[in-house]
Amino acid sequence: MAHCLVLALMAGASLGCTGSAKTETLTVQHYKVPCQGESTMMCYLVKKQDQADWEYFYDEIQGLDYEWGYVYTLEVSTETITNPPQDGSSIATKVEKVLKKEKVAEGTTFELPLTVEGAPMLTQKGQSWSYFNTIEVVSSASLDSLIKKSSTGVFEQQAGKSNILRLVSVK
Repeated sequence: MAHCLVLALMAGASLGCTGSAKTETLTVQHYKVPCQGESTMMCYLVKKQDQADWEYFYDEIQGLDYEWGYVYTLEVSTETITNPPQDGSSIATKVEKVLKKEKVAEGTTFELPLTVEGAPMLTQKGQSWSYFNTIEVVSSASLDSLIKKSSTGVFEQQAGKSNILRLVSVK
């Protein structure tokens, strides 16, 4: 119940938990994606144990010190919040143990949309770019001119830097 009290204090409301926490294994993808909740936000991509497809995870994972470029395998506990805030989740997810934190292979690419609901995801900041104001992106002059005309970017983690992506190509 102390866990529920902490959650209630953090939310600034009187929340109740059911007291029946469930533990499961969760794999978290090495990059986040834009998703639609109350507004556009960045979501984790996750898979539960024995699940084939990645799915959006809209909430925070308490206790996860997330770094882009790493795939995490976590043991998490989930607990139902009986009186969640109106715009909040009814489930609290907390890391119990980091089972594995594995850096993706250099050169691994992934795609992200360059616009969502008509809004650009890449914004220019001086000589570099920022993806949804969450992570720095480096590009080349030849790609810079194509960004606004394209719908998808192909990215890779910048070698040795978990907080910088490199735009490889656009589609």
